[in-house]
Amino acid sequence: MEKLIVGKSLENQLDTVIKELAPTGNISYVVLQFDDEEEPTLIASKNEHTVHSSASLIKVLIMEYVFHLARAEQLDLNDTVSLSKTPRVEGGGGALQELVGKHSFTYLELCRLMMVLSDNIATNLLITVLGMENINARAEKLGVDEIELNRMMMDFDALAEGRDNHMTAMALARLYKHIFEYRDRDAYGCEMWNILGRQQFRDILPFYWGEGIRFHHKTGSLDRVEHDGGRVRNVKRSFLLYFVDERY
Repeated sequence: MEKLIVGKSLENQLDTVIKELAPTGNISYVVLQFDDEEEPTLIASKNEHTVHSSASLIKVLIMEYVFHLARAEQLDLNDTVSLSKTPRVEGGGGALQELVGKHSFTYLELCRLMMVLSDNIATNLLITVLGMENINARAEKLGVDEIELNRMMMDFDALAEGRDNHMTAMALARLYKHIFEYRDRDAYGCEMWNILGRQQFRDILPFYWGEGIRFHHKTGSLDRVEHDGGRVRNVKRSFLLYFVDERY
């Protein structure tokens, strides 16, 4: 993917900010310009092929796989999954950890909870019923196999054993472009895009743009890791932004 020369000024500005505010960070970013039926144009980037812990951005891949199965009539979004299907986890985002008793949720509800509230129990329910290996196979099919699911949310034992979820900035950008292209093709694509637009965590990239600017995005964080990535549109063009900062 060719990079525009005009993006060099943006890269220089970003590198100056990074050196000042996060000199010890392992930072990747990518800025793409794109629209319907166009190949993305790379505006600016840094370490876009560096592998990072994916934190909650792995949930974008899981959501896409759910809606892919629904589109292929291999899954009904209105079918329900019992909360008892996966062990309870504490911490992180979400509402399901506050519930007691017997509850069941539709696949659509679980996707909305996973994305809008970054609910970790909803995510683990989906991983349990879909299968980790099937989700990874979907990433490979989409050509984003740098995005890899290797553990459940909040599984710190897996982390201690060296098993983590991974992605690169460019792989996530390709995944977002795929979802963007389906946003008007059918009800499934429209719902996915609307879910990304209802993200309630706006304290990273959207924070600096103001409440009036709508992002379609997903945030993610772990100890010493901060992510945000998504699409913002100005008057004429769409831009995909992705940023990750890992501190050691």
